Amino acid sequence: MSCGAELGAGRFCTNCGTPVGSATPPVEPVVIVTTEAPVGAASTASRASAGPAASAARVRAGADRPHWTGWILLAIGIVLAVVLGSCLARGGDPKSAAAPTPSATSSSPAASHTPLPSDSGRAGTDLARDASVKAPAPIRPGTDLAGHRVPYPASNMLDGKRDSAYRLAGDATGTVIRFDLGGERTVTAVGLVNGYAKTDGGVDWYPLNRRIEEVEWRFADGTTIQQDLVDTDDLQAMQIHPEKTDWVELTLVRVSSPGDGRRGKDTTAISDFLLLGS
Repeated sequence: MSCGAELGAGRFCTNCGTPVGSATPPVEPVVIVTTEAPVGAASTASRASAGPAASAARVRAGADRPHWTGWILLAIGIVLAVVLGSCLARGGDPKSAAAPTPSATSSSPAASHTPLPSDSGRAGTDLARDASVKAPAPIRPGTDLAGHRVPYPASNMLDGKRDSAYRLAGDATGTVIRFDLGGERTVTAVGLVNGYAKTDGGVDWYPLNRRIEEVEWRFADGTTIQQDLVDTDDLQAMQIHPEKTDWVELTLVRVSSPGDGRRGKDTTAISDFLLLGS
């Protein structure tokens, strides 16, 4: 018998009462799990008594705990995306976006004169009105398309009229023209119309004569100023540092080729001259 007593006569065990010949009841196996408890934790026995239910509870508790690390990484990713998008929209990169932009500077020296718009030439006192001029002899008088006689003296540069001109034969490069101011004056701007600006009977004579491309202005104290000119029949003036002088010399440094076309003329012309000051 399972109790270990010897069987005697009869159908039941005299020790435990089990019927003689019945099957031995199965014995459930006992599984003992041992774990090493951490320092300060509860005893092994109390932990083992919790069993699988305690383990499941721990798993659920871990699942319910908010994952702050994931949210932080997501926020950082959004911030980086915004910064990168801003940089790309401005055509730069993150490094250039973070760096300050240096202010623009120029190492060029200050110019000695400033160009003036063509319509500002009459804004001040025109010293040329009281000046006298000394220049090489002009070409002989001509005739316009209406049959009128047209002279070309140097004084035409001082009359304030665009349709009158001082005209020299051929290439007048190197010609020096002197303007006497009648006493010491302060000159603040100079300029000229660098060709024949007259339109006669629908004919524009400016491109049909030589044009002056560069001049040099000289004053009594020896100061000289270069002026580059372009192809336009407008007054080309420039502002200068005030010059105290009683005369001004104009030298023709460079002159264009003769006028083109059937009506083109091999003459150099100046239609008007400007001196501003006091």
